Parts: sequence; C-alpha cells; structure tokens
Amino acid sequence: MHIAFLIHAFPVKGKHTGGGAGNYVANMARILCRNGHKVTVITEADDEDFFVWEGIEIHHIRATRFFKDTGRKMTTTQKVLKNLWRSIWYNYEVYKINKVNPIDLVQGISSFNISLLRCRKIPYLIRISEYPVLIRAAMREEYNFEEAVRAEELDDKFFFMALKRADWLVAPSFQMKKMIFDRIGKDVTVIESPVMLSDYTGNNEKAEKKYFLTFGFLTYRKSTPVLAQIIDRLLDEYTDMEYVLVGKDREVMQNGKYIWCSELIRSKVVRNRDRLIIKEEIFDRNELFSIIKNSYMCVLPSRVDNLSNACLEAMALGKIIVGSDQTSAEQVITDGYNGFLAPIDDAEVLYQKVKKVMELSAEEKREMEERARERVKDLTPDQVYEKMMDVYARTIEKFNG
Repeated sequence: MHIAFLIHAFPVKGKHTGGGAGNYVANMARILCRNGHKVTVITEADDEDFFVWEGIEIHHIRATRFFKDTGRKMTTTQKVLKNLWRSIWYNYEVYKINKVNPIDLVQGISSFNISLLRCRKIPYLIRISEYPVLIRAAMREEYNFEEAVRAEELDDKFFFMALKRADWLVAPSFQMKKMIFDRIGKDVTVIESPVMLSDYTGNNEKAEKKYFLTFGFLTYRKSTPVLAQIIDRLLDEYTDMEYVLVGKDREVMQNGKYIWCSELIRSKVVRNRDRLIIKEEIFDRNELFSIIKNSYMCVLPSRVDNLSNACLEAMALGKIIVGSDQTSAEQVITDGYNGFLAPIDDAEVLYQKVKKVMELSAEEKREMEERARERVKDLTPDQVYEKMMDVYARTIEKFNG
C-alpha cells in the first residue's frame, strides 16, 4: 500500500520540528515502512527538497509561499487565506506524486485545514490532532472551557468543513471523539497513539540528583504559569530535589505585554532558583527518554490536550504522572491508582497531588509505576499498526463504495 501523510511539522530537517502531531506521523511512517508499505510524507519547509529518511520519502514544499508569517499579528482573514493557500499546495503535491506513484490513501492532520481542498481521486483520512477553538483560548492568560467552545471564528468553520469532507476520522482521545460528534454529527474512530520505545537504547547512568520533571512546550496551554506557583514550595519542602523543565519556549501575554514563558517561571521561583533547571527542546529521543527515565516523577499539567504523547511515553517508561483532569489524561490515568489528576489550573491541588507521590513508600511507588506501565503496554507499534490497517481498509472500501 502507498500511504501519503500531510503534516505541517515533521521532526526531520523541517521548517518546524517537534510537537505531538509531527512525532506521531514520524512514528506511524516508520511503522508502516517497516511493515513493507511505501510511505510518503509531505511537509513544509523554507526550501523545496526531496530526500529519503529511514526508507520514507520526504517531500518539502513551500506551502506558505508569498505569505509572510506575522504570527500573532495576523488577522482571522489573513489566517484563513494563508491556510487555504497551504491546502492548495499540499494537495497539489499529492496530485503530482499520484500521477507518478499512485497513492492508495492520504492521511492528513487536522491542523491548518491542510486536507480541505483534497484530491477527489484518492481516499482521505484525517487524524484530529487538536480542537482549534480550545487551543486558541488555552494560549491566553485566562481560560474557561465553556466560553472557549462557543468562541468560534471564521477559520474554525473551515476546520469543520475539512473534517466533513474527509472519508474517515481518527483521534487518539474519547474526549475529542465526543466534541467532534457533538459539533458536526460525524463519528470518530479512537486509536491511541503508538509508543515507540524499541529504538530507545537506554541509559543506565543514575542521575546525580533526584528531580521533578516537566517536559513539553513552555506555554499557557501547558499550564506552565501554574507550575511556576508551586515550584518554590516543592523545592522548599524537598531540599534534595531539583526541578527540571524541558521544552520549546513560547511567548505569553502577561499584563498586556509579551514575555517568554521561561522568564515568567524564573520570576516566580525566587528562593530556589539555583535548583531550577530549564532546558531547551530536545530532539534526540534517546536523550529525552533518558531524562524522563531518570526523573523521580513527571508533572504534566495542561489546559487542553488530545491524549498527549508525553503522557504515554512517560507512563511507558514507568513514571508516575500528575496531570490535569478533563483534558483526556483521565483516559489513561486513574487518580490515585496509576497516577494523579488535578483540576485544570488549580495550583493548590496540583501541589498536593505532587506531595502525595512524594509521600508514597518505595514499595507503593514501584507498584504505581508498574500500573502506569501496564496501562499503555498494548500501545505497541504492532498492535497500533493492525488497528490502523483495519481503518485504512475500511476507508478505502467506503471511498470505493
């Protein structure tokens, strides 16, 4: 089978690297390729290029050519036009590739409505990676789920239009499945993301000091300012611990001014700044997995998520996670059984849940870590591959129907 992936951010020589959607596509592309399928990835970069990575054909396109990326200053109309332009170039590349090497199925992501102007001669499946209305609201200082869901803009209408035009929809979380069905009345197949630890070479070196770990984007969406409120308190109480944050730094608005999230964190951590370590985004998966494995526990709060890869990978590595309830983390974490959950943006409860982990005996901690690992043990490449192949077959059958 020839499968083409459309993804705006791919973690190999791309314009943007990292991020859950990009890492998911990289994992699935490798799984399919290793099972004998022809895999093509179309992604955007500053310059057009073609190369082969682990047997996968990578096509770099200038999807946003003629559009200056003004980021947060772009109006809704500009964003709509830019994304329509994006969709044209992605799907034109599909058309060109299909003429030379016929494509059996296109799997696009929901971001930027890439699959909207699809090629009608090929079945399209969209994996829903985010709910833009919520993502946009979660990037602001104040967040309210109910208000966010109602605050749709013009671009969001194109998002839902792209989903309606797809032959099949897939998402990793039941929360996303419900929101999409409630909004457009279309069913979504839930397939949790694969966890690929088979390529992890391991690191037997013990960390010099024990540390709490948070990894992922440093941004409001990941409740980083809430973390900033509890780091000093935790380090006051646990004087043998450090606090490590790893991730791409993002600008956030505070009191009418944009500042880097790392600056906001440092401004809140006063008494124990010498034990606060902030690392840039790590692209080497072996290095990142070693940092996760050597941590004492992982603190991964969020305002909005879609069963994050960070959560699954940390659990697979046997880490206890303190996450946020009602963000899809509850799909894999049962509070007090294989991890802990706190309400969104509730610093006090988050602090108390971290303390609960610290109060576990060595045996209780080992048992909870094993239960965390057990919950995600079936998310192996082979098992996720079988589920995706079944969905691919049904998508093609429906398309040809």
